[in-house]
Parts: sequence; structure tokens; C-alpha cells
Amino acid sequence: LRPEDLGPPTLVDRNQRVTLLYRSGALTISAEGRALARGGAGDEIRVMNTASKTTVVATISETGDAIVQPR
Repeated sequence: LRPEDLGPPTLVDRNQRVTLLYRSGALTISAEGRALARGGAGDEIRVMNTASKTTVVATISETGDAIVQPR
């Protein structure tokens, strides 16, 4: 094994339900999403908001939530 073959453990699997979180200052909005890829803490993956069917790019947190960054 080489060091580059290792990475953080997968926290989210493809098609898994995740909590989408958007934070801006004191405002936090949460929604249910479905992961479109696997990912570990710090990974950016696409997530579909299950209510609106909109796809966003989110960063997986250490708790497995999908954090959407303000643009």
C-alpha cells in the first residue's frame, strides 16, 4: 500500500439520505437530500434536494451532513 492509496473513511454512500445544511451567519436552513456519490469528511459531492429535485455541490462534514457553501 502506498500513502496516496489511503484516505478518510466513507461517511456517505451513494443514494444515502443526508441532511443538507446551508449556513450564512446566524441563519441555518436544513433540508433532506440524497447523495449522488460516496464521500468522506471534507469531500465535495453532488447531492439532490429531495423536495425540489435540485442538485447542489456540498461538502461532507465529520458528522455526515452535507454542507452547502454560500456563493
